[in-house]
Amino acid sequence: MDVERFPEIMTPEQAAEYLQISRETVYRYIREGRLVASRLGRSYRIPRRSLDLLLWATRTRKDVSLREYTGEEVSEFIRADELDREAREIAERFRKAIEEERGEGRRQAS
Repeated sequence: MDVERFPEIMTPEQAAEYLQISRETVYRYIREGRLVASRLGRSYRIPRRSLDLLLWATRTRKDVSLREYTGEEVSEFIRADELDREAREIAERFRKAIEEERGEGRRQAS
């Protein structure tokens, strides 16, 4: 399988092809929390890294260890993952909207 032909972010159908399993199994793994995905509207998007981690977590040889990283490598990973100002503002707006939505749902249930 040519891994490079798969995008970094996949649909459940692409993820099923990548893992060579059924689409329904991908959805089940998402529901069970075994596979990390993002829900965008009515559809899911799955990072290829999440699929690779699922494969690693379900490996048959537990005696094989993960690669160990130096402190410098870890620091670089953290720097690369930091949100810039604009992304932080967008994330904060989403967080506030979700909190407001949850608060509205609680008031309606009372």
